[in-house]
Amino acid sequence: MRAIVVASPGGPEQLRLADLPQPAPGPGQLLVRVAYASCNWGDVQKRQGVYPTPVAWPAVLGGEVSGWVEALGEGVAGPGPGTRVAAMTGASDTGGYADYAVVPAELAVALPAAMPLATGAAFPTVSLTAWHLLHTAHRLRAGEVVLIHAIGGAVGLMATQMAVKIGARVLGTVGRPGKGAKALALGAQRIVCRAEEDFVAAALEETGGAGVDLVIDSLGGDILPKSFAALRHFGRLINIGEAAGYPDFPVRETLYRRSTSFAGFELLHARRLPRTWRQGMEQVVDWIAAGHIQVPIAAVMPLAQAAQGHRALEGRALQGKLLFQVAQE
Repeated sequence: MRAIVVASPGGPEQLRLADLPQPAPGPGQLLVRVAYASCNWGDVQKRQGVYPTPVAWPAVLGGEVSGWVEALGEGVAGPGPGTRVAAMTGASDTGGYADYAVVPAELAVALPAAMPLATGAAFPTVSLTAWHLLHTAHRLRAGEVVLIHAIGGAVGLMATQMAVKIGARVLGTVGRPGKGAKALALGAQRIVCRAEEDFVAAALEETGGAGVDLVIDSLGGDILPKSFAALRHFGRLINIGEAAGYPDFPVRETLYRRSTSFAGFELLHARRLPRTWRQGMEQVVDWIAAGHIQVPIAAVMPLAQAAQGHRALEGRALQGKLLFQVAQE
C-alpha cells in the first residue's frame, strides 16, 4: 500500500511516499480503507520530534481517518465490512497517511448516509476535544465567559460553536489580523490580535474587571502564564498544547494570586470514561448531521502533497482542518 513515511525527526521534507505491506487488524481493531486522512498539529510535533509521547521511527503519521471498513479483528462485532466510518487511530502502529489504517474499534463510528467522508475525517479530534473540554474537563454553563487562544484554528472554531450553543460568551485571540473572521461569524463576541492588542486587558474590559471563567490554551510559551491574569478568582485554565513553545513559570505562585486552577487535557484519556466517551461521540455526530455545528475544512490536498500540507499548517495561515485525500468517495 502507499503510505507517507517519516524515517526520523526533521522538517517537512522527511514526509516521503513509500510502499509498505498492508496491515492486518488485531484483536479489538478494524482495518479501514482510507478515503481521507486528517492533518493535525500533533502530526507536526511528532515529525519535529517534540511530541510529548515517544514516537517509534520510522513512523506513519495521521491520528484520524474516514473511509470504509475492510476487515474486522478478533472479538469485533462491527461495524461490518463496507461501512462508512470515521475513526481515530489511537496508539495503533499504522497512522492514517496511508491507503489502509488499523484503528481501535472503540474509536470508530459509523457515519450517517448524508455525511460526506471529508467531514468524517475532519471532525473526530477537534470536535471531541472541544466537547470534552466544555463538558468533561470543565462544565461550561450558560452565561459564563470563555477565552479561546488560537480561536481561528480547527479546535478553536469547534469550541466556539459548542460554547455558543451552551449559552456562554466567547472571546478569542489570534496571532495575525484577519484570522478571527470565521470565529466571529460562528458567534464569538470579540477577537484580539495578540500582535496588536493586550488580550488580558481586553478580557478584563469585556468582563467588567472580573476576568473570564475559562481559558483554553493551545499555545503555551509566554502566553499561558500571562493568561492567568485574564481569569476571574477561582477561574480555570486548561492547556491542550504548546504551539508557541513550552511554558516556564512558577506554577504555585501563579495559581495562588487568584485561587485559580490549572489543568492539562489529553483527548484519549476520556476513553477511560466509556459512557461519557460514547455520549460525546454520539452527540457530536448528531449535531453535525443536523447542521447545528459546522466542521470547518480549510484545505484538501492529495496524499502525495503531505509535505506541502505540513508547511501550510506550520505557517498558521489555515482556518480549519487540513485533509489529505487518499481515495475517491
